[in-house]
Amino acid sequence: MMKPAKTLRGFTLIEMIVSVGLFSVVMLVVTAAYLAIITLDKESRSTNELVVNLSFALESIARNVRTGTNYSCAGAGNGTCEQLSFINAEGQPITYMRKPDGSIGQCTSGACTSATAVGLTDPKIVIESLTFYVWGVGTEDQTQPQVLMSVRGTMQASATRTVDFTIQTSATQRVLDL
Repeated sequence: MMKPAKTLRGFTLIEMIVSVGLFSVVMLVVTAAYLAIITLDKESRSTNELVVNLSFALESIARNVRTGTNYSCAGAGNGTCEQLSFINAEGQPITYMRKPDGSIGQCTSGACTSATAVGLTDPKIVIESLTFYVWGVGTEDQTQPQVLMSVRGTMQASATRTVDFTIQTSATQRVLDL
């Protein structure tokens, strides 16, 4: 007895429509997830770049404070101020302040105003509060001069997202002042 010849059959139209539809749904989900990951990566990189910029500015201030002398706190007079002046290691007067545009400003000349201060932070960083706490200035109190900096503000991570931050750091004068 002879075997009947096999007929080769392809996919039916219904099977093709179902498989293409499933493939399209899977690709849509994968593409949406991929685009979301790319967006989060861009925001993360942008935020990281701003944090590095702010950290560099604060570390620069702290380094100058550690090697400086003759701290002067312009403000309330009780050691709490929004503008810190001192003499840096090279003997130049230096002042740090919050500028009206929301950046941290630095002056390396005698008179310091917001117009003459050089901005240290990225324009995407808006400093809402910059406060210096100074204590131990002078030799009569037997305390080594120390400055605590408190910074509060926001960072524009993307066009739609901002990140709030509060940072504190301190620096103690390296020159013995007891």
